[in-house]
Amino acid sequence: MDKNLLLAVTLSLAVYAIWFGVIEKRVLPVPPPTRPGISAPVPSAPPNTRETVTAPAAEPVVDKEAALKAAESVTFGNANALISPRGASIVKWEEKEALGIVGLVDDPRPGFFATFPELTFRRDANGEGLVYKARRPDGVVVTKEFVPEGPKTLPRIKITLENTGGSAVESGAWTLSIGPGLGTIETEKAENPKVWRAVGLEAGKKKAEDFKPGEHRANWRWVGVDNRYFLAAAIPAPGDFEKVESSQPPLVVLSAKSVTLEAKASRTWEVPYYLGAKGFRWLAHYDADLDRAINFGIFHPIGRGVLTVLLRLHDATGNFGWSIIILTILLQLLLFPFTFQSLKSMAKMRRLQPEIARLQQRYAKDQTRLSQETMELYKKEGANPLGGCLPMLMQMPVFYALYNALRNAWELHGAVWIFWVKDLSAKDPFYVLPLIMGGVMFLQNKLNAQQTADPAQAQMMTWMPVIFTFMFLKFPAGLVLYWLTNSIVSTTQQIALKGYLDPKPGVRR
Repeated sequence: MDKNLLLAVTLSLAVYAIWFGVIEKRVLPVPPPTRPGISAPVPSAPPNTRETVTAPAAEPVVDKEAALKAAESVTFGNANALISPRGASIVKWEEKEALGIVGLVDDPRPGFFATFPELTFRRDANGEGLVYKARRPDGVVVTKEFVPEGPKTLPRIKITLENTGGSAVESGAWTLSIGPGLGTIETEKAENPKVWRAVGLEAGKKKAEDFKPGEHRANWRWVGVDNRYFLAAAIPAPGDFEKVESSQPPLVVLSAKSVTLEAKASRTWEVPYYLGAKGFRWLAHYDADLDRAINFGIFHPIGRGVLTVLLRLHDATGNFGWSIIILTILLQLLLFPFTFQSLKSMAKMRRLQPEIARLQQRYAKDQTRLSQETMELYKKEGANPLGGCLPMLMQMPVFYALYNALRNAWELHGAVWIFWVKDLSAKDPFYVLPLIMGGVMFLQNKLNAQQTADPAQAQMMTWMPVIFTFMFLKFPAGLVLYWLTNSIVSTTQQIALKGYLDPKPGVRR
């Protein structure tokens, strides 16, 4: 087995290691609902007529059903929700998406955006919208209001502490919690616990940070929990909260700084929040850097750019399938200089195979001399044994970024392409695209194998389409469409350039 084959096998193993170890751990469906944002909440249950209720400490809720039973049904825009009296927390949140209803509250204990979970809150009949009140044992009245979003502003949670007594008291380090966990679409439920995370974006940073269990002190732009396609986050004002703690399953707890409440005085905290799908465009329109929660991998700047172009192509075509095809062709045109150099280098190496074979026979027992003579031949002919590999390695960041962009693009959820492809985020139901892709790859590798002197290398190339076909069978149709288009364009380039790169005997390039 010569050095070229060893190099090819090594690079193939590296690609597989990256594919299965890094890429394959993440899977895609993709969607857009009609919202961005959350409109004014409308209660669907009659409000309580009492303004303020002295609340004893709530009993710990162990059973999930018990946590839901006492909750009040409300609506937030296109989402149906339940708000529990315990901590005035959201214990159920369901949205209608392209392919059905999605429940985002995975566990109602203590509930999302719970505050003062030891208190029992009641609706304030005099408040507009969703206003809840409770009284602490020290006489401090706690008011919690869910304020609807504006045209470009996030919805907010307003917490007001009013000291009704005659002497100063401390507010205490009250908490706001997000989680535990986060629900997702039906097709992602099995994988969800593997990909959900506690996460935050530090002010000034470009990429969100995964939280390990423990305490996190920094100037956070936002913190929360997420999974592949959904996000629950709060945006704390600088100076209002002193620390953030996280645990598993992913639960984030913000602790407010204690302040002194003078007699008859009050203090208000406002915390913008988000609970919904990670649609790239509508997260960006809030101007809160929430779009940084979308995981584009290590090449995230390229991934963001690729998804931006894909969305603009969709604006023009109205179809994500054709947009993926156009995007792939544009990328191939952009990378053509590297592809051409790669094909040119491989063609030159093919022409040298007979000479290399003769050197291998002549110096079979002297590997040092064989290496010297081989390198001399490469130098004489201006060939580079790595010339066919380096350009491909240069393309890997672009391909990996595109993979992640398609893999995490919520906008493709329920997106129809043509005929049988009704959802580009799901696998091809009849496996047509993976099989066609395998056939095109087989044709492409057959062209290479016919021009390859090494039979072992030719056999390896023959098996590559089979491996890739099985690997892509359950991949989302949008990703398979990308790879199929890429294979067709590459094969077309190879056939078109064959006469130039492999001229007839007597003609040198």
